[in-house]
Amino acid sequence: MGAAPNDIKQTSIGQAPNFDRPTYIYSMSLVSARLGYSAALNASASCSRGISTSSARHASKVIAAAAKAAKRAKAKDAANSEAMTLQDAVAVLRAVEIAAPASAYELTVTTKFIRGQTVPRGKISLPRDARASAETVLVFATGKSANAARAAGAHHVGGEELIPDLLSSKLTPTKVICTPTLLPIVQKQLARFLGPKGLMPSEKRGTVTTNVASAVKLAQGTMNWKGDRLGVIRAPVARVSWPLEDVTNNVKAFMEAVKLGTSPGSAEPTVVVKKKASSVLQVFLSSRQGPGIRLLDA
Repeated sequence: MGAAPNDIKQTSIGQAPNFDRPTYIYSMSLVSARLGYSAALNASASCSRGISTSSARHASKVIAAAAKAAKRAKAKDAANSEAMTLQDAVAVLRAVEIAAPASAYELTVTTKFIRGQTVPRGKISLPRDARASAETVLVFATGKSANAARAAGAHHVGGEELIPDLLSSKLTPTKVICTPTLLPIVQKQLARFLGPKGLMPSEKRGTVTTNVASAVKLAQGTMNWKGDRLGVIRAPVARVSWPLEDVTNNVKAFMEAVKLGTSPGSAEPTVVVKKKASSVLQVFLSSRQGPGIRLLDA
């Protein structure tokens, strides 16, 4: 074994070596990186008799920081090793869901969310509709507007007479559209009922309009998405039984809508936010029974 460094004073067996502060801290950092945090603490306890209390305390902080950095690096390497391309992730999840081909692929998008920022949300028309069931559209309209709504395919059309059935849950729409003339009545009697469900008609969302036919068609073909309080967005984007091309097209379209704040090919904004969605950090693809797989190419 080679000679000890000049700055380490040799001691007899059973005694702790007398390190100066820089050498002590450096040595403990190496122990932490090589053997782990627990081993470094044991070594620190054995050697701390040779240095001051402040040096030992400082060294313990350095050891802890080194251990945390090593742990983060290890976790990052593990995450990278488990990440896949969209094509590979689809193949894995399809194998898991072999008995349930109607299951949905769900996309989970983690954004860099700033505290106090409005959560990202919006709506998009995917190249292929991934929803399990069609939207149930209710329209508050009378006269020609009511006729136009029915012709466009609205399920329930009428005026104030629809309100009791809504309050009693006899009617359970997934989209509610209203003409400007009936909006005051709807706001007065249904704001507290429809608001918490996210169904209250709004001019900003395009659900208060005189062109109800266009609004009905848009409601039937669009999907709403919204981030949670931490800015994490979850949405079904495809079905397990679909060809890979359809899955890829839907994933790309959804990610562009989230990143850009507008639906591809549309002149109308599809994200209703005060600020644009923050940058995307990670994207995961999962299924009902399958794991969440981080995507490398989303």
